[in-house]
Amino acid sequence: MKSNLANMVLSLTVLTVIVGAALAWVNNLTAEPIAQAKAQALADALSQVLPPFDNNPAETATRADGLKLYSATMSGEAAGFAVESYSDDGFGGRFEIVVGFDAKDAVYGYRVLSHAETPGLGAKMDTWFATMPHDIKGTSIPLAVKADGGEIDAITGATISSRAFLGAVNRARKALETYKNGLK
Repeated sequence: MKSNLANMVLSLTVLTVIVGAALAWVNNLTAEPIAQAKAQALADALSQVLPPFDNNPAETATRADGLKLYSATMSGEAAGFAVESYSDDGFGGRFEIVVGFDAKDAVYGYRVLSHAETPGLGAKMDTWFATMPHDIKGTSIPLAVKADGGEIDAITGATISSRAFLGAVNRARKALETYKNGLK
């Protein structure tokens, strides 16, 4: 076969169609397991950040201020709420967290869902804000690092990540407030 423009275009077109079909097949094959893994990760996160509950909070998803909220109940009474929040201001870009609040709107727990922060520095946010003296659990006021006049110690060497993390928690708190005000 002689190499000319028509043959090259035909060859590239056939190759592109084959590769595109293979990618579509792999995507179709993996879509369901990926969705199941995400649902399980969310269920695990909700069970870690919320007070004890007997409903399925993932089935209660609603939105406020552009964030997803989940309601947890125990014997029909409100036990708490969880809010998926994020920040685009992290040192490594966007990170996502889920913050749990008790029935009195105090932080009950949190879990980092994804991040690209520096290992050993900003990546410490997954445990830093859950240990003394930086523990945010039980707080019910907007949070800020000490460098910004707040009461929370920033992660050593990662003030940008700390500010972004506390901003994501504050965003979650505001979304919960907006949601609750809409119920009144």
